[in-house]
Amino acid sequence: MKKPIKYILGTLAVLLVLFLSFDIQKLDDYLAADTKVHFSAKDYAADFWENKLPAAISQAAPLLPLTNMLHNDPEKAFTDFGQKLGISGTWYFMVQGAGVIEAVEEENLLVTMNGEFQTRIATSFIFGNAIRDGSGAVNINEFLNMTDFNNVSIEINNLVRNNTVPILKENAKPGMKLQFAGAFEIKEDQIDVQSIRIIPVSVILSDGNKE
Repeated sequence: MKKPIKYILGTLAVLLVLFLSFDIQKLDDYLAADTKVHFSAKDYAADFWENKLPAAISQAAPLLPLTNMLHNDPEKAFTDFGQKLGISGTWYFMVQGAGVIEAVEEENLLVTMNGEFQTRIATSFIFGNAIRDGSGAVNINEFLNMTDFNNVSIEINNLVRNNTVPILKENAKPGMKLQFAGAFEIKEDQIDVQSIRIIPVSVILSDGNKE
């Protein structure tokens, strides 16, 4: 009887050693750790900027017709041209347009379109998710966690600060013509087309400077 007991105890000891040798982690912790090692928001944003953004710009809605639609039939504007996440009440739009620079403000360019409608093109305080979400080219389901998803917005906004904004700050002057593409956000229960502030991703000034 003693030998079987010894065998059982020996087997249990071996199993205990094997059990303790495994590194047991929660699935969420494992996925987060794996993402930190392999995912680069900076690289993702660079690829977005080079390979996905141009198509989004080419399909961007003309700003003036869109603002008229937002004023007269916002539901159609949201459905036809807007992007949003889940049940959020904030909508994002990628737009394009052209106008004349009326004023160079501290944080924006004031641009008049069609001789009457005015909008602002941001040159400072570049933040938020307007470009990421307005482009419709970044799928939240591609990401394992919200941190990576949000960091993509930060890196895209950094590209705007480093590539697009300097062209405007260094060259824009009142009276110059500006062709632009960019994104903005608007809340469905606070629609005010006069308060639209566009984060620019592509600009062409009358002197030919472009990004």
